[in-house]
Amino acid sequence: MNFHIEQQETYSRGELLLRNFLGFLYIMIPHLLVSFCYGLVLMVIGFIRFFSILITGKFPRNAHNAMVQIGRYNLRLTARIFNLRDGYPPFTLETEDEGIIFDMPYVENVNRGRLLIRTLFGGLLLIPHIFIVGLRIYGVMFANIYAFFMVLFTKKFPDGVFKFSVETFRWNYRMNNYMVYYTDDYPPFHGRVLPHENQNIDGDSTADHLVEV
Repeated sequence: MNFHIEQQETYSRGELLLRNFLGFLYIMIPHLLVSFCYGLVLMVIGFIRFFSILITGKFPRNAHNAMVQIGRYNLRLTARIFNLRDGYPPFTLETEDEGIIFDMPYVENVNRGRLLIRTLFGGLLLIPHIFIVGLRIYGVMFANIYAFFMVLFTKKFPDGVFKFSVETFRWNYRMNNYMVYYTDDYPPFHGRVLPHENQNIDGDSTADHLVEV
């Protein structure tokens, strides 16, 4: 998985205030409508994906591409909601967003037995992760209050809060990756970068360019 949110050198006080006091009007309302539509698309894709894997043992390439694009969209929106990046999140799936990367390598063949086990019992298998990540997300919300005042007075986002936030969202994405059959690997109990993961913002997969957030 290539998951990266780049920390800015400085942040805009004006955008910070707009997001926190008027963000519900100009970010949340329009994007909630778009997110709802993308959610419906994911439901249809999920139905097609399940039966395609069950019958053929293969993950449809078009389904994979669409899911990755929607994952990028959700990450762009999350980064703005939690003040990790300035700028307005794009609505379209094809738009590149500077400083934010999400990608998954395409794996064509999926084990049918694991598909059924994960479909029937995946939620139970992930209960420990769901509990911990849920607590961490609450922690991100409270830490974001501190980060708000730090950005307001210094234009700098606290390194510790940024790292904790990004690792929480990376952990959450790994859980999702496991449930939607991107990978057969059970997610680790942390959100740090794994040795085999590409974190280069330019998408270069060479190990020399790994950057940990």
